[in-house]
Amino acid sequence: MTIQRSNPGDIELSVQVFRDGQKLETKKGEYEIREFVQQLDIFESVTSATIEMQMVINDSAGLIGAMTGSELFRVQIQGTVIDRTYSMRCYNIESRSRTNQDSDTYILNLCSDEFLKNEAVNIFGNTKVVFKDKTETSQIVKKILEDKKYMQTRKKVFAEETLNKHQFVIPNWRPFDTLYWMAERSVRKAQSGTIQNGFAFYENSIGYHFKSLDKMIEDINSMSEEQDTDFNTGKTKLYDYLQSPKGAESPESASTDQFKITTLTFPEEKNFLMGLRHGTWSGYSVGFDPANMSQSKWGASKDMQVDAYQYSMNELWDKMAHLKDSGNNNPIKNMDKGTQQLLQFPKRVRYAILPNQNFDPKYQSNPQKNYEQIVELQAYQWMRIESLKTIQVQVTVPGNLDLYVGSGVKITMASTRKQGQKPERDERYSGRYLIASLTQSIRGNSMTTEMLLMKDSTV
Repeated sequence: MTIQRSNPGDIELSVQVFRDGQKLETKKGEYEIREFVQQLDIFESVTSATIEMQMVINDSAGLIGAMTGSELFRVQIQGTVIDRTYSMRCYNIESRSRTNQDSDTYILNLCSDEFLKNEAVNIFGNTKVVFKDKTETSQIVKKILEDKKYMQTRKKVFAEETLNKHQFVIPNWRPFDTLYWMAERSVRKAQSGTIQNGFAFYENSIGYHFKSLDKMIEDINSMSEEQDTDFNTGKTKLYDYLQSPKGAESPESASTDQFKITTLTFPEEKNFLMGLRHGTWSGYSVGFDPANMSQSKWGASKDMQVDAYQYSMNELWDKMAHLKDSGNNNPIKNMDKGTQQLLQFPKRVRYAILPNQNFDPKYQSNPQKNYEQIVELQAYQWMRIESLKTIQVQVTVPGNLDLYVGSGVKITMASTRKQGQKPERDERYSGRYLIASLTQSIRGNSMTTEMLLMKDSTV
C-alpha cells in the first residue's frame, strides 16, 4: 500500500541483506540496514539488459566485515504512486574510505541476478537442434530467458513476434549475446507491407523485453491516463507531467505537485554538423561476404561494381511509426532549403557482414532471405534510432515507480511566449515521448525520477 504523502516524492525505504537464501541478522536479531543507506540510485535503460543499482553506505556498525560482495539485497520502496520491491545482487564494493575512526563510507554496485548468471552460461549448437525447431525469434527469446538450462528467470518476459526463423550455429555465446545478435536480424510481422526492424533487448521494473522501436511507439500511442498499468500484459499507464509553478505547500496541492516537472533541460538538439558527419539523414549501406567476395552485395545489387544501397530519412520516414501529438512531420522539411540540399550528397558508409550458406548444401535452394536483406535492415535500424533523437529532453519529477523505460510519458510544456499573463502551451515540445532511460534517486525519505525522453516528429 502506498504511503500517505505530505510532500510529492515521499517514500519509506526498507533494505535487507540475504546470503544463501537466509536473511543476515545481528546477534540481537536486527536485519534492517536502512539507517546505513546514505543514498540510493536505480538505473534503467533501453540499451541495458539489466536494472542497475548503486547504494552509498555510511557504515558505523562494521557491516563491511560481514559482507563478501556477493550478497542479495532486497530493497522495498513504498512510494506516493505505487510500491515496488527490488531483489538485486551485489557484484562490487568500491570507493571505500574511512571518514573518522569508527565509520566507513563505500559504494555497493548491484544488478539483476540474471545479468551475473549470463557470465557463467554459454550456448553452442545449431538453433534447429538447440531449440528443437522452435526458432521463431520470440520462441528463442523466451526459451533462453525462462529455461532452467539458461537464465531461468522468474520475471515476466515480453517478446514481440517476428517473421524470422533463425537458422544458424551459436558459437558458444553467452545468452544475452545471442539475443543481441538476433535483435539486429529480426523483422517485425508485416505492417501494411512495410519491413520494419530495429529491435532492443532490455530490462525494466516489469520484466524483460525484446521489442522493436516501432512497436514501442505504437504502444505509447495507445497508452491512456485512465488505464492502470497491467503487469501481466506489460501495458503501462500514461502520466501527464506539467511544467508550471509548484503549488503552495498544502495537502491539497501535494496531489497535483506530484505530477509537475521539477527541472527540464535539453541536453542536445539541432546539431546539424554532427548529423552530416555521422550520416544521420542519409548514407550508404554495404554488405560483404568475407568468405566469398564475388557474392557480396551492395544493397539489392549482386556484385560490388555498381552503386551501393543509398538510404535517406526522406525515403524511410513514412515506413516508420511516429509518436502522436507531434504532427508526424519529418524534421528535415523544416530545415533551410539550402541546407536540405546537403543531405542529397551522402558520404558515410555503413558496413555489414553477410552470412554465407555455401558450407551447408541444404540451404542452397532456400537461402535465408531475411539475412540477405541485412544491408537494407541495417540502414532502417540506423535511421530508426537516429530519428528518435530529433528532440531529447531531460526531466526530473517527484519520484514515481510506475514509470518504465521503453514505455512513454506525456509532458505539457509552457512556451516562452505569453498570451497576456498566461504562458502559451509549447506545441513543439509538448506531447508523448519515449522514455529512453530513467534514474530513481533516493535521498533520505524523498525520491526523484529523472528521465531522458526522446521523440522523432515535430509540428
